[in-house]
Parts: sequence; structure tokens; C-alpha cells
Amino acid sequence: MRRAAVLLAPVLLVLLAACDPGPAAPTGTPVPSASASSPVATSEPVAEFTAPSSCSELLGPLEAQFAADGLVLFSSTDGTGIYAPIASTQEGGDPFSCWYGKDGVDLSTIEIAAQAVDEQQHEGIVAVLESEGFELTLDEDRATYVQVGDEGATPAIVHVLRPDSWLTGYSALGGPDRVAVLTEYLEQVGAQLYP
Repeated sequence: MRRAAVLLAPVLLVLLAACDPGPAAPTGTPVPSASASSPVATSEPVAEFTAPSSCSELLGPLEAQFAADGLVLFSSTDGTGIYAPIASTQEGGDPFSCWYGKDGVDLSTIEIAAQAVDEQQHEGIVAVLESEGFELTLDEDRATYVQVGDEGATPAIVHVLRPDSWLTGYSALGGPDRVAVLTEYLEQVGAQLYP
């Protein structure tokens, strides 16, 4: 019996050692949890479209550039300009439109227009622009529809469509150079309307 106790003693010591949890954490010391060490994702605020109610709000600094280039305000949605209101090339919805040009100079007329859109309007605009044969370019949440036109009878038109807005640049004079100019104008307008 003594011999069995002597043989069992080392086995019991090994088993008890395996059960030892090790040194206990001092009381009052917080033990970090797994969730506390994981990084918290922060999202950048999403810019929201600000609908314009004047050409100054629509164009921002671009308005001064137009004046420097000798362009005068022909017409706008709010009734300002030297001519009677001209309907926007944006058909439907509630666009704010500004028409500029050089008085008495053929093919100098341009339009910049913008409006807020909801999901249903967005779908309708896409359907119309696709049916009219505009060239489409996609860039993240922005779809750009272009009609290059020519230097005679067909205007240059650029539409920039986002989920919540529709921007348009129109030039009576068409061609690739005018498309590039309109695209730059709409970049500046976009920066103005998405503060």
C-alpha cells in the first residue's frame, strides 16, 4: 500500500501542475478585452448636393471667369439676364439654368444647369440619355454622358449624373475642344455644389 502511494504521488503532482492557472492578475488591474484592441472604422462624411437658386450659387468662381472671357448672362431660371427666360436643356424635373454668351456672336451660347434628383428621377434620366445615344463613361458614383457635336449644326453637351444630382453643360459650338471646356466647367460646378 505504501508503495502504491509513493508511485501515485508523482502522478498526482503532474496532474495538479497541469491544472494550475498560473499567477493571477492583480486585483484592480483592468484586463483588456479582444474588442478593445480592434480598430474602430471611421467613415468620412459624404458630401451632399446643394441645389443652387442663383447663377452665383451655381457657378461660384466660374462666374468671374465667364465675365473675364466676355460672356454675359443671357438668361437664368430666376429671371435675371438680358433676354427672356430660356428653357433648360435638362428636360423634366426642376433645373436651375444659366445661359451665357457673347451678344451678337453666333455659336457663343453656353448653358450650365443643375438640379437635385431622387432615385426614381435618376432612373428616368438614365433611360432618356441612353436612348438618345450619348457616349457613357462611369467613374465611381458618377456617370458622364457626352455628345461631342461639331462646329456647325450639332452642339456639344455633357451631362454628369450622380445618385442625387444632374449637372449639364451645353455649348452651341460643338467639337472635342468644347467637350473638354464643358467638362472642366462641370468639375468646377461640382466642387461648388458639393461643399
